[in-house]
Amino acid sequence: MATGSESNITDNESAKMTTSKGTIQGYNGVAAVDKKHQVIVDAQVFGSGQEHHTLQPVLESIQARFKRLAISDDILKAQTIITADTGFANEANNAYLHDNDINAYIPDNQFRSRDPKLNEQKQKYGKRHQENKVRKTSVIPASEFSFDPVNNRCICPAGETISFRGIRENELGIKTAFFEGKLLQCRNCDKKHQCMHNPSAADHRKGAGRQVSFRLDSSRPPTIRTG
Repeated sequence: MATGSESNITDNESAKMTTSKGTIQGYNGVAAVDKKHQVIVDAQVFGSGQEHHTLQPVLESIQARFKRLAISDDILKAQTIITADTGFANEANNAYLHDNDINAYIPDNQFRSRDPKLNEQKQKYGKRHQENKVRKTSVIPASEFSFDPVNNRCICPAGETISFRGIRENELGIKTAFFEGKLLQCRNCDKKHQCMHNPSAADHRKGAGRQVSFRLDSSRPPTIRTG
């Protein structure tokens, strides 16, 4: 990679990783390529099926390598353009790129849900027979739960304090607090059928109670930040 070149990051999944389809034997290979000179400048493997968390370590590895080889003290800012596919798109990565002044282009995988010009597109151009699609029954929304972000406490509409399951990033990279009702709480609750998509899930030992989550960052997301 030289000044003015472009580095493209791609992924190559191999079929022990935890994925949306369970745990499989394999790894996730991520490579960065200098597009101009057609040279691989970094390659790493990760034990996760998702790619978005690999962007920062890959870029930091490239930065350290080029500095160690005395090619560039700051290759990521030396007129270098970083491109990556939509698997690397989330709020955490966009914030990292913005805060470090890295010139990068990653397709926004949520732009259709934000662009008002596309509000009617699904109705006009969506798949046929959408009207016959089975939809989930509406349940009591998370907004009806009382959430205390200071003490990480949540009270359900029935007045029960449900269990705090921790804080972690959601699929968009936004810090989120997760809560879940205990089995006995939900199993004996009069609001169970209005509160859960699958009320019978609380009726057996290996089931689960109602789950809710709350975003902790109310600031403007980096993806739609301007200026």
